[in-house]
Amino acid sequence: MAERFASLTEGDLESILDERDAVNTKKVIKASTNILNEYLRAKNSEITDITQLEQAETLQVVTILRKFYCEVRKTDGSFYAKKSMITLRFGLQKHFLKTREEDIVNNEQYKSANEIFKAVLVKLKKEGIGDVKHKDSITQDDLRKLYQSDCFKLDNPQSLQNRVFFEFIYYNCNRGRENVREVKKEDFEINTDSLGRKYIRMKTKRQTKNHRGDDIRDHDDKEGRIYENPGDKDCPVAAFQLYLSKLHPQNPYFWQRPKKVENMSENLWYDNMAVGKNTLGKIMAKVSEEAGLSKRYTNHCIRATCITNLDENGIETRHIMEISGHKSESSVRSYTKRLGEQKQREISNILSSCVKSETEPAPKIPRKSQASSTLQAPNFPDFLDDALNIPDILTDSVLENIENFENNYTATNNVQIPNYMATNNFQLPHGFSIQNISGSNIHFHFDKN
Repeated sequence: MAERFASLTEGDLESILDERDAVNTKKVIKASTNILNEYLRAKNSEITDITQLEQAETLQVVTILRKFYCEVRKTDGSFYAKKSMITLRFGLQKHFLKTREEDIVNNEQYKSANEIFKAVLVKLKKEGIGDVKHKDSITQDDLRKLYQSDCFKLDNPQSLQNRVFFEFIYYNCNRGRENVREVKKEDFEINTDSLGRKYIRMKTKRQTKNHRGDDIRDHDDKEGRIYENPGDKDCPVAAFQLYLSKLHPQNPYFWQRPKKVENMSENLWYDNMAVGKNTLGKIMAKVSEEAGLSKRYTNHCIRATCITNLDENGIETRHIMEISGHKSESSVRSYTKRLGEQKQREISNILSSCVKSETEPAPKIPRKSQASSTLQAPNFPDFLDDALNIPDILTDSVLENIENFENNYTATNNVQIPNYMATNNFQLPHGFSIQNISGSNIHFHFDKN
């Protein structure tokens, strides 16, 4: 009979603790400690290795970190970007939490080092190298081009996989590389909602950057659905089902290597071999070139496109978070605060039209006197332009005598019509009347009835 409880050694417990950190976190820790090690050796100080720093007095560690934050550079001598600096400190924080049991970010003893760190970030910002470069969302023009290209056709193993891969990330708002390689066929289920519409959902939840599983208050309720669009040639559910039907039955993974199929009527389009993570990680970049898109997009750009499109179409941030898996609205705003290419084009067109209207020369009016007053025409709709084509001679008379009319009215509805209008047989178009005359302005009234 099997024992109910497992027996673990201290080494096993340490291994569990070590595995708690995500693979990417371990890479960050390793890179950060390597950079600090190289810095210590280059400076030829009394401490030349990070292992010595682990045993040093706290004050000595603070002193070194203060200088390190200011003096650290890339291998080519250039500055790290703001995001890279934050990642670098995070790696060191995780390392020293384990080796020194001290938090170099939140411990009060490290306050002076962190003040220097913040000052460095401000300096980077002032010099224009502190900005984080977010992934661009795919423009509407490029999306249209993508779906019209051969890269998304359904009659070829590779192009079908490209299409399903894109829509998997787009509709689920997945990160470009996160857990993509590990997806299996059994992770999906096809359901029907209360209105009878078919949809696909991911039933398997895996550890993600924002939901690691170590916080008991954290609930990963990310819920993306891919709904069918009956009759639409670009229906994502139809493409998914076609792809699923062509996969090798003996391979559990969802992303399988495309075969060189000569006869498209064959049942199997994919080999009994999973696609590598590096190949999957470059799909969008490869498709961008093959489809002739305006720029080279990455897989993460698909996620940015999902969030941007939802925001621009009025979906509330809290609802976007349910799809994207973000924990805070501020994280979502890093995507939504950026203007898309279409909006930037619209804004530029509006500004250009305003400049054009302001810089176009005004029509010249011939004058018979040096009167300084001018006649300001009312802002009528365009279709009234022809009706207000007043002869030049009448305009001249107005310019010569306008100042004498300033006191010829007593109230808004009791306006005295200047004599020159009667002597020149002046007639206003139907529906128009003079409301008042003030200084150099004549105010008209239009009654549409």
